Amino acid sequence: MQLMGAILAAGYGTRLRPLTHHLPKPLVPVAGRPLLEYGLDALARLGISTVGINAFHLADAVAAGLAHRPEALRVVHEQTLQGTGGGIRGIARTLPPGPLVVINGDALFDFDLAPMVARHRARGAMATLVLRAVPADSPFGRVGIDSAGRLQRVAEIAAPDADGKTLRIGAYTGIQIIEPALIAAIPDGPCDILRSAYARRLAEKAPLYGDFAPRDGIWLDVGNPARYLAAHRAFLDGRLAGEHLPALDDGGRRTAATADVAEGAIIEPETAVLPGARIGAGARLGRGTFVDRGGNVAPGAVLENTVVWPGAVARGAMRDTVVLPAKGGEEAR
Repeated sequence: MQLMGAILAAGYGTRLRPLTHHLPKPLVPVAGRPLLEYGLDALARLGISTVGINAFHLADAVAAGLAHRPEALRVVHEQTLQGTGGGIRGIARTLPPGPLVVINGDALFDFDLAPMVARHRARGAMATLVLRAVPADSPFGRVGIDSAGRLQRVAEIAAPDADGKTLRIGAYTGIQIIEPALIAAIPDGPCDILRSAYARRLAEKAPLYGDFAPRDGIWLDVGNPARYLAAHRAFLDGRLAGEHLPALDDGGRRTAATADVAEGAIIEPETAVLPGARIGAGARLGRGTFVDRGGNVAPGAVLENTVVWPGAVARGAMRDTVVLPAKGGEEAR
């Protein structure tokens, strides 16, 4: 069966406020692109051209904001938040029956999913959770697999014969590959897929697996303003690929030829200034600063580890800040 994609993007975006007062979380710009586009790119690399997306807060804006994408996008507007289980169930109903590659819409990662899909198929798995390695004492290490990769524990849920087995523990990345038989176990109404469908299929000893992402892979949660800034730093310092950004110059800067940079402005390494941005005379852009399309840095402003949104104006001294447009008059710090 042909693979299809699902991106879970519903919710209020509460942790990312005040950014999500301006845009729904799927459209919040990260390194010059809507956040959701990175997930769509990962699915496209698998040859997936049909993707379902659930949306809630400012849901009407999502389809329009992604209209330039080549995929056939099915946006499900949730009237009541359905959780991960209900969200997947609703998306699946809009798509032809078949396996789904599901991605949480608020994370960035750089590893290839193709090997995991291949192992999922070779094992005859009903579902595969993509995991990442974490320290043994990490509170995020809540998924356990046995030596064959079979899923034995998810949070407080355990397979019938899990006790006594030596398990490798990892953290769930929010990425999963699921077959129709797993989707069929999702109950009606809002629910968590791990505590509903996975719990039921674990009790039945269904072929559920975990698969670890490469240890050198990058995975970043973009769930709050601090992590949003960290995501930009990952693009600026080269940990995440930035082919869509202006080319690096000899000084480690990414400054578009069409940006308006006044004489006397100082732009330090690990910064980016996108097309149409304006940098005033005497301004200084320190490391970790990203000025998006149409962003404006006032003369004499000094910025460090700061993201300036399209249409926003940065003034004075700013550090560890997201500068938003005038609507609402807020800045995220």
